[in-house]
Amino acid sequence: MNKIFGYLLICAGLMMMLFSVMGMYKVFADRQPVAPVVQMADMRINTQYGPMQIPMQGVNQIANLGLFAVLMVFILSAGAKLAGVGNGMLKAERIHDALLTLENKNSVSEQTLKKL
Repeated sequence: MNKIFGYLLICAGLMMMLFSVMGMYKVFADRQPVAPVVQMADMRINTQYGPMQIPMQGVNQIANLGLFAVLMVFILSAGAKLAGVGNGMLKAERIHDALLTLENKNSVSEQTLKKL
């Protein structure tokens, strides 16, 4: 049972990592647009030479790309952690199976196996 769940966790973690890498590739290499999260209006400041308007279109794009990159890195790290948990479950199961085969040869007690 732990083997199936371990492999399932590894697959889920790999899918999350693949999703984040593909999303970042589509945005940064293929130049697909990012969902606009931040919308700043143009700034208007008064100077000694008169009112001046500063466009915020570039700042909006950089802020949205930064937020997207942070989200994708978070999903990537969560997928890596999930796959690591699955890997740990499989490792523990393999050690348990190896000790059970030793039990047949050297008659190791069940209490010794439970302590591991």
